[in-house]
Amino acid sequence: AWCILAAVIAIVKAGSFISSLYVIGLAVVYVMAMLFVVKPFLKRIGELYAKKDNIKKGLTLTLEGYYKNMRDIVNYKEGASFLLFDDPTGAEKISWEDNITRGKAKSYGLEFLLQKKVGRFSGWLGYTLSKTTWQFEELNFGKTFFPRYDRRHDISLVGIYELSPRITLSGTWVYGTGNALTIPVATYNPYILKDLNVFQNNNKIFANWYGQNANEYGEKNGFRAEAYHRLDLGIQFHKKVKHHERTWEISLYNAYNRRNPFFYEISRNYISGRNELKRYSVFPIVPSFSYNFKF
Repeated sequence: AWCILAAVIAIVKAGSFISSLYVIGLAVVYVMAMLFVVKPFLKRIGELYAKKDNIKKGLTLTLEGYYKNMRDIVNYKEGASFLLFDDPTGAEKISWEDNITRGKAKSYGLEFLLQKKVGRFSGWLGYTLSKTTWQFEELNFGKTFFPRYDRRHDISLVGIYELSPRITLSGTWVYGTGNALTIPVATYNPYILKDLNVFQNNNKIFANWYGQNANEYGEKNGFRAEAYHRLDLGIQFHKKVKHHERTWEISLYNAYNRRNPFFYEISRNYISGRNELKRYSVFPIVPSFSYNFKF
């Protein structure tokens, strides 16, 4: 049923049956490869894995990869605005289609997950290596660039240890590559001619100039913010009674007080005469206390 639906969608999108033969052919090749190549391969891997004596029970390893091509993605043009400052009453004359542009994207990566579910100590280690690029004819001079939330490395490490039936220790460490941002790379003061004053007595002309700061931006999202990482720790005290269970929890958010970037700002240092990039952070180390009641 899914194959028939995919064929119908391909025909509708292509406009004719002949134009959709290429897509349908690729889909058929994909299905045949999954049935006669990938499925037997994974079955064989499972049989070998089951025979390994050195692999402890409860420990699972997952490795996945992906690749995706995207077309006709939408993004705002540079300087896109839906406001009319000269005539605010004419905002309905602005078409949203005039403020957007269409492009293409590519995303691929590899995901790794090692997980332990059995025993007093449980947890998992996850790692993702990925890359995403966008390309629009009207953005970044037609060159590819990284979207804001492109994340090259993503790591999560979680550990849970049952110290006793009533006490549980837990810890979580996360790491992620910083966001891709567009910031000014230089500032200059262009001088603009405001008016000319001509004095008839001595036939001299005086020009009135005024300066205004202007920023020079590099490539779109060419700046990579600092990496985000933090450690969370917690301890839980459990107590079961006849009809319910209660849990007291004491935890530390951002245990080593990492100042992760929340946003950046360009400010002028009038002593040195240079611009400085300032990083602002929120949520330093935060202790918390909670009480849970289950019945």
